[in-house]
Formats: sequence, structure tokens, C-alpha cells
Amino acid sequence: MKKLGFILVLFLMISVDMFGQNITEVKGVYLTSELKPYSGKYTSQFDNGNIKLEMYLNKGLKEGQVKLYFPSGQLNEIRSYRKNEMHGTWIVYNESGVKTSLANYKKGLKNGKWMIWNDKGILLYDLQYKNGEKTGVWKIYDDSGTLVNERNYSTLKKK
Repeated sequence: MKKLGFILVLFLMISVDMFGQNITEVKGVYLTSELKPYSGKYTSQFDNGNIKLEMYLNKGLKEGQVKLYFPSGQLNEIRSYRKNEMHGTWIVYNESGVKTSLANYKKGLKNGKWMIWNDKGILLYDLQYKNGEKTGVWKIYDDSGTLVNERNYSTLKKK
């Protein structure tokens, strides 16, 4: 019986550590109640108990994927960070689970493929960035997916 009680207390302590975190964000750094940078998995919840946000923090800074959810529990966004800086692929979904945007960053700058779809999943924009600058052929589509405009930023001269 003592073993069962010990296991129950241990489980409750782990649950409080994972879900009852008292973490505060101050100027982009996540701190414990002792004002020390927090490292580990961090989650927050909506009032209905569903997960609102989950991410990993390293010395108080966002590291890797950050997932944000709708109050229903449906995944809303996946963001990527390295040392609190936007780095990697970001994806946004609508409440129906349809992907509505894809963006890429490198060291905090727009870099790589960017795409935007309407709520039905039809591609509206196909864009490209390199080190924060527009590059490549940008394509714009109408709501039926028909190409309506195209512009080549690789051939434009910088002023």
C-alpha cells in the first residue's frame, strides 16, 4: 500500500511539473518563479483544458518546434526556432485542418519557399525569399487556382 501511495505522489509531482508550470515570459525569455531561465518542455492550456501551446525551451529561449492549437484542440500552427530566433519551416492550418500557409526562415530572415492557400486548400501565392529579400519567380493565383500574375525578382536590378 505504501508503494502505491508513493507512486501516486510521484505521478502527481510529475504532472504538476509538466502541466502546472509557473513560467513567465520576460522580454522573450521564459523564467521560473525563481527568475531563472527555464529549460524543458513547456505547455499552456485553454480554460477548457485543451492544450494551447507546447514548446521546448533551452535556457529560457524557444528551441525547435512550437505548436499552437485552437481551443477545440485542432492544430493551428507549427513554428520553428533556434535560440529564440525564427529558423526553419512555419506552417498554419485553419480550424478544418487545411494548410493555409507555409513559410521558411533562416536566422530570423525570410528564406526559401513561401506558399499561401485559401481555406479550401487552393494555392493563391507561391513566393521565394533569400536572406530576407524577394527572389525567384513570384506567382499569384485566383480562387480557382488559375495563374493570374507572375513576376521574376531574380532579374530585377537592385537600386
